[in-house]
Amino acid sequence: MKKVIAQEHGFTLLEVLVALTIFAVGLLGIAGVQISSLNFNADSNTRSVATAIAQGELEEILAMDQADSVFSSSNADMVIDLDPNSAATTLAVPGGGSYSATWDVTTSDPIAGIARITVRVNGPDGRAVALTGYKRFI
Repeated sequence: MKKVIAQEHGFTLLEVLVALTIFAVGLLGIAGVQISSLNFNADSNTRSVATAIAQGELEEILAMDQADSVFSSSNADMVIDLDPNSAATTLAVPGGGSYSATWDVTTSDPIAGIARITVRVNGPDGRAVALTGYKRFI
């Protein structure tokens, strides 16, 4: 004859199924957060590239001689050739999309003898990064 044990230890099939269901719902939530994280990371990378391009172009413009004709009067939406090795003025970043840039010069702003230079870089997502610098004329 078989002895009946008063206290049996273990899990029933129903308890295991409930635990697996709860675990699966938790994993689905984590997967959704992971997808959002990847999207935010891609957007951050695009903005970082656009900011780096804008910073480099602004530094090149600020390094130009103050006697250059572009600083003699206000100019708007001048296109920056980001790819001088081709006919295109845009820069294609492998895996990162295509970027274009323009710059504006406003003379005597905010005061006489100062030019305000604004560089705008448009990224592949349609967002623009703008950096402003000032150049003094003696």
